[in-house]
Amino acid sequence: MGKQEPIITMIVFIKSWVYKIYIQIFFPVLRKPIEYLSAFFALIGGYFTLCEIEQAVFKTQTLIDIFRNNITSIIIFSAVFVLLSCKEKSEKTAYLGTKDIRISLKMANLINIKDSAIVIPTNTTFDTTMNGEFISEKSIQGKFQRKFYGVDFSELDKSIKQSLDECYPKCYEVLKDRIKTNKNRYEIGTVAKINHKGQHYYFLAVADVSKTGKPQNVTMQNMTKALVGLWEYISKEGHTEPLTIPVIGTGRAGLCDGTYEDVVHESIFSFITKSQDEFVTKKMTICIYPPALLEANVTWERLCSYLDLQCQFFTESEKRMKDSEIIGYPID
Repeated sequence: MGKQEPIITMIVFIKSWVYKIYIQIFFPVLRKPIEYLSAFFALIGGYFTLCEIEQAVFKTQTLIDIFRNNITSIIIFSAVFVLLSCKEKSEKTAYLGTKDIRISLKMANLINIKDSAIVIPTNTTFDTTMNGEFISEKSIQGKFQRKFYGVDFSELDKSIKQSLDECYPKCYEVLKDRIKTNKNRYEIGTVAKINHKGQHYYFLAVADVSKTGKPQNVTMQNMTKALVGLWEYISKEGHTEPLTIPVIGTGRAGLCDGTYEDVVHESIFSFITKSQDEFVTKKMTICIYPPALLEANVTWERLCSYLDLQCQFFTESEKRMKDSEIIGYPID
């Protein structure tokens, strides 16, 4: 297993990279081919304009000779240039009204992000065991545990328990059907903070789990509840640092009554709602895993448009609220 892990990691990296290129470059070409063709012929036309200027001013034809002798290379270079210059950006950021608060959508692998606190979705019993696929290696939590803790999770368990005991003393129910896993079940939206090599990670309870490890009650209502609990915890116990969250509930958890798009929308909306009354973080990023986006019934462009609309709506609402506070004086 140890020898296979680097190979599996490399395969996952290549797969993510390929999907990201597809979403940023090739998918936009299929969606708007006329724009790309127009940009290509405009570039070629610009080159021939330079050729004409050279012939008219300097009475030479060096540029046209270069084109004739390297026509294939120039066409390939022009096509690649257009693809790269017109590609979709891998991160979309918008400001929240007149505040310095930013909300971002970013295509990346959550586990590889640095310079930000990271949210790790987990179960309400905060189990970490990966025996028998109780916690899947393909889940965000599983990938996190393998990368930073290997096969011994005792230190992680200790950190989680310490955090829960500090902030949620006796705020749990004891499950009587658990023998080999944790017995204490907390509310959805409970958060355990751990520190690993100077980076903060927030384990967020998003779903119950059966004694065999199957996620339960994975609904949009509970996703909303989990997000509300997260913002509340960060506003009280967090740090003034960027925060990155995944699209919770849409992976191994198996959301039953919502879509990938629904969760992204709710993540943006609930953060904006909380930020109206209380500070959470100066930058909240929703991490979009490229393979997951490719499988979802939504496009990157549509998610970015929603972010723009919500921030624009907040700006307009903020302006109306300020205008309504202006008090006039009667004319004598």
